Amino acid sequence: MFMKDLRSSERTSLPPAAHPVLLIAVVLGGIAAISCASILIRLADAPPLTVAAYRVTLAALVVVPVHFTKNIRNHRQAKTLNARAIRVTLLAGVFLAFHFILWISSLSFTSVASSATLVSTTPIFVAFFSFLFLKAKPSRRLLSAILCTLAGSTVLAGYDGTVSPDAVKGDVLALSGAVMASGYLIAGRFARQYLDISSYTAGAYGTAALVLVPASLITGTPLTGFSHNTYLLLVLIALIPQLIGHTAFNWSLRVLSPTQVSLLILGEPVGATLLAYFVLAESLTLQRFMGLAILAVGILAGASSADSREHGQGT
Repeated sequence: MFMKDLRSSERTSLPPAAHPVLLIAVVLGGIAAISCASILIRLADAPPLTVAAYRVTLAALVVVPVHFTKNIRNHRQAKTLNARAIRVTLLAGVFLAFHFILWISSLSFTSVASSATLVSTTPIFVAFFSFLFLKAKPSRRLLSAILCTLAGSTVLAGYDGTVSPDAVKGDVLALSGAVMASGYLIAGRFARQYLDISSYTAGAYGTAALVLVPASLITGTPLTGFSHNTYLLLVLIALIPQLIGHTAFNWSLRVLSPTQVSLLILGEPVGATLLAYFVLAESLTLQRFMGLAILAVGILAGASSADSREHGQGT
């Protein structure tokens, strides 16, 4: 039913127009916002799963009241909310939650470099699933951009190729996290054709919170007992990378294909590396510089690869 709804939507709806300046501003703002995530998380003295739970829960506490207030004022819009889009939005929230759970869990078994490299394969899975289920054939230029970003991510992270039972388990978890992220973007593409940004983010972030908070409790991950500084950082993580960053990309899903958005999200390591250089005084080695350059080329190529086949037209 889910895939049938997606195919139907992609065949009958053209992506709406958006002013190029506005689109560029939103995307750049989104990249800048999510680039702060690694710095803020590094400074926060809290377990990764706790960070994820606070991240989506606090963001949901902001957007849910906005959604209900808006729809109370507009009863007609509230009555015409697309039921299928709501179901897919809830599924998007589940995908987002499991993306965080799987990716964070991978860090306990494999290296940060391996995890970062493998989770950056999200554009490959987005393109594959879009072609498999939505019949959205990517252009050669987009495929080249995907390979370029993957190469850049590998060089930037310095993939170590470690082979051990734990490393293999961690690598599988990281890849699974990439699959969940691709589901989040594809589901968001469908839902955003019918729901405004406040309705979609309220449903997706709220659902993710309802998964991550119980997951933290079940695994015994602490949700309280942190310093005032850490609580402040958790609020900033929710407001900047999630509320501003993720919402910016969720907004762009209405006018860009999921594959293009997944490539743009890979601008995060570019911004994060530059911020780490200025804020944390981390060195910018030749390898990192080369990885950033390759990654940037792939992102720019993917962002400009406007091909109707990416949206499933003509199928």
